[in-house]
Parts: sequence; structure tokens; C-alpha cells
Amino acid sequence: MADTVTGPTILSQNDNRVTIKIVVESDGNGGTTVFGDVSALAANTLGQAVARISIQQLWFSCSEGDGGDAFARLDYEDDDGDIPIITLVSNGYFDFRTFGGIPANTSSNTNENDINLVIPSTADAGNTFSVIAEFQKIY
Repeated sequence: MADTVTGPTILSQNDNRVTIKIVVESDGNGGTTVFGDVSALAANTLGQAVARISIQQLWFSCSEGDGGDAFARLDYEDDDGDIPIITLVSNGYFDFRTFGGIPANTSSNTNENDINLVIPSTADAGNTFSVIAEFQKIY
């Protein structure tokens, strides 16, 4: 069995920002799903492709299960091993705009510039993880 994934769904997009939603129902084995796929985003009106994305706002809900597994993680995708960005526990909202957002990864690793949603293997089957994020598009 595999996680049931709905999305990612682009809710709105313009030259500067994109808002994406994803919902994952865990099968109890954990998993990784591409959430912010840079190559899938629309180019700007000048025809420039998006190079990276920066997290500006984040809404999330991780079902409680037995209480010990109500978390998920956002990672930068990287061929050398994913780079953790932030852990999401229970439910909440973060606004990173006051300091310009969580910057895009510019490391010298073989970074793919995408952002993944990672569900831990400790998640109970049936736990649901919902994430909506607003990203700044960087060209």
C-alpha cells in the first residue's frame, strides 16, 4: 500500500508568488512527496523559468493519531541527501514575510531546488497531513 496523495494543487500563481496545497493520508510506512516542483511552475511574463522558491507563509495540519506521530517535515530535495527546512507539529501557521521568507537553498550540493513533504515512518496508517504554502518565485 502507498500513501494517498491529493495534489500538489496550485491554488494561485502569478509572476511573483505561487500558493500550493497538498494532502497526504499515510499508509503507516512513511514517504516523501514533491510539494514545490520548480519545473512545474509557470515562467514569468518575460519567459524566464523559475530557478528556486522561497517559503513566505505556511498553513498546516498533522492529524494527532496517538500523539507521538503528529509531525511532518519540509525538505529541500537534494541528490546528496535531503536538507531539512522545517518540522511541522500538530497544526499551525507561520508567516516568514517579515524577514523575507525562508530562503531558497543555494548550497553547492546537487540541489534540485524542489521542496518535498516528508511523512515519518512512525505515522499511523490513516493519519492525514495537510499543507498549504505560499512561495516567492525566484528567477
